[in-house]
Amino acid sequence: MPHPIEERLFPASRVVALAALAVMAISMLATRYHHFSSALHLADTSWAVFFLAGLWFRQARVLGGLLVLAVAIDLGSVWLDGAAMASCFSPAYPGVLAAYAALWGAGRLAGKRLAHGSEGTLTGLAWIAVALLAGSVVAFGISNATFYAFSGQFEAMVAFEYAQRTMPYLSGYVTSAAIYSVVALAGMAATNLVRDGVRAQRHG
Repeated sequence: MPHPIEERLFPASRVVALAALAVMAISMLATRYHHFSSALHLADTSWAVFFLAGLWFRQARVLGGLLVLAVAIDLGSVWLDGAAMASCFSPAYPGVLAAYAALWGAGRLAGKRLAHGSEGTLTGLAWIAVALLAGSVVAFGISNATFYAFSGQFEAMVAFEYAQRTMPYLSGYVTSAAIYSVVALAGMAATNLVRDGVRAQRHG
């Protein structure tokens, strides 16, 4: 019998899973490209998307597809905006992709834990929260460490000073990822609730 949290917060069918992936991809397109996100006053959903992809799907091909999408959006930004976005592509850029992979890995570990554990919904949510926080901290560390080391912009700055300057931004990344993840999980729960209600009516 499916675990309760899987019944409520995970895709309940292939159609729901594909719809969730489509929404995640569209959200990246709408918020990652700064013209759209600035107009809508939205933070980038990428961190939440990669975490949820690991949590819900766990297949490496999903990670690969989302990484390709992220790169394609960034390349499109450079093509549309030219020099204004070209600075995003430095020798440190692979660190951004590694950070996304870390978020996906954190989600995947949480998903495997929930699939094989015996926790209730509240405990499962706590596991998800811890995994998201840990994944965000690791991703933040990877992206900033690689940017410091390989971007070529900080030769005159010691690592400790760089860390002091960047650390205040961590809370913003964690907060936006958490908000998007909560909205996505609530949306999945509502979708499953409606789906169960429709099925009950059909068989009632």
